[in-house]
Amino acid sequence: MQLHPQAERLPFAHYGPFVTTGDGGVLCFDAHHAHRSDDEGVTWDSFPLFANQKKYRTSIERALLRTRDGTTIAAWINLEEIERGLAHDWGASPEEFDHWILPSYISRSHDDGLTWDEPILINRPWCGCFHSMIQTRSGRIVLVGQEIIPEWRHATVMFVSDDKGATWQRSNILDNGIGRHDHAGSCEATVIQRPDDSLYLLLRNESGFLTESISTDEGLTWPEQESTTIPSVTCCAQMSTLADGTVTLLWNPPPRYDPVSPAAHDEMAGRPELAARDELALALSRDGGVTWETHGIVAADYSRVRDLPEYIRASYPYLYERRPGEVWITTMFGDVRIKLDPKNLHEGEIPLPPLVIMFGDSTTARRPDEVKSVYADRLKKHLIAAGIDHTVANRGVPANDTSHAMARFDGDVLAFNPSLVVIQFGLNDAAVDVWREPPATAPRVSQADYIANLESIINRLKERGIPVILMTPNRMYWSPLLLERYDTAPYDGSNPESFNQLHIDNYAAAMRDLAAREDVPLIDVNQAYLDSGDPRQFLLTRCMQHPNDAGHKLVADLLAPVVINLLQAGSAKS
Repeated sequence: MQLHPQAERLPFAHYGPFVTTGDGGVLCFDAHHAHRSDDEGVTWDSFPLFANQKKYRTSIERALLRTRDGTTIAAWINLEEIERGLAHDWGASPEEFDHWILPSYISRSHDDGLTWDEPILINRPWCGCFHSMIQTRSGRIVLVGQEIIPEWRHATVMFVSDDKGATWQRSNILDNGIGRHDHAGSCEATVIQRPDDSLYLLLRNESGFLTESISTDEGLTWPEQESTTIPSVTCCAQMSTLADGTVTLLWNPPPRYDPVSPAAHDEMAGRPELAARDELALALSRDGGVTWETHGIVAADYSRVRDLPEYIRASYPYLYERRPGEVWITTMFGDVRIKLDPKNLHEGEIPLPPLVIMFGDSTTARRPDEVKSVYADRLKKHLIAAGIDHTVANRGVPANDTSHAMARFDGDVLAFNPSLVVIQFGLNDAAVDVWREPPATAPRVSQADYIANLESIINRLKERGIPVILMTPNRMYWSPLLLERYDTAPYDGSNPESFNQLHIDNYAAAMRDLAAREDVPLIDVNQAYLDSGDPRQFLLTRCMQHPNDAGHKLVADLLAPVVINLLQAGSAKS
């Protein structure tokens, strides 16, 4: 785990939420106990949460609040009552749904955690997370909850109390209407009160951006959620309001090295590469979350060779203002236990991890609706198996040719000082856009310019001592989609090899010559398609242009030994 240069490690293993006791101590809780410290977390005293510890056991997700009059309220989920249906079958019949139970409780203490009242049941359906609870200026307690709904996804529901947590009312349900799996929907939300007394909610979802909703009656009713411009992987965010009114946001944005990485994370489907929870960011707002100013990475876990699952990184954060100018940041997943002054975020930053960059067009880019794992993601697994702790960044952009590559080379490649760059362009360069008005008669990028662009990129990488690998463009064939758009001279829809024979083969041959001339490794994808005896097996049936999973596996298997050898050689030299 890497930490912000201005961060200091905290001397304990507990994670939030924390509250300040009446005498200035610190209080938190876990499965069966409340924990208090009077020496800034160096030592802790423990007190039982429950008289009957066999009946109650809190989950790892939790919320904690100390009201202005001194009542401490703990919100938690009781693992001792968990039921996963009759057949443990998520997405089954309504009868099965009724047996998915993970109830929500409140515990209250009136002496700063020394003793606790009997727990209060507030909701019986399956609740996946508690993470956020506030007291409004009127004194109302607002707890962000969630539950699964019959459509088999998570939806957000708020609980409000006007009597210090003794009784609770439910809000309407916030359901984004999307998805049907165990991480689908909108959930793990976080709430603050704005200067105008409205409540502002940010919600986790699978869109790639946090969504928001605003309540004007202190949490009882919420309008439909709308998308924000805050990019986020699918994970929990947390907002807090500091004593001076500054609002903080802790969350996992797409990592800096892969800003368009997928938002979706479906660990149950065996796709942990989509988690992207490498970086924990902190942003500050002076206007109640309308706009966000200072933004910095406070913790990062880039390790790839690891025993822990991918989602165990720097995620599920809690922020606690210990005193003005000092916040404690801890995480449920990952070993983040730090304190820092948010005003010092701009003083230093966490360096990027060692990177291998895949620089290409749509044959490199992710295609989440059609391809399970592109070659960049497959290469990651090869590197992990070889014990090489490098991160693979996908810089494939659909519709790009080498003129686009030249324009974005500095920002997408050189800015990250990679250890190695893999380059694959050509299909778009070689395309003749006969569908335009008037129809084109020549390739988008001439063969001479194609080679000149690649040569320029190679030379700039060599100047920095960065190894480069070239990959020839794959072959492509006619599909109904391509026939509709391209079956016009100089193409011939009756010739299965028309695309390849007209220009692609020549561009691939020119790249082979360039690789030999520049003495750089070449992965001849084009020839590998031919050598297979059935090139079409590697292409998506819909378009016969982009590689399918078999095509991406072929490329990754060819690429991996060359990348591994270059990285190992570079490591030996250093």
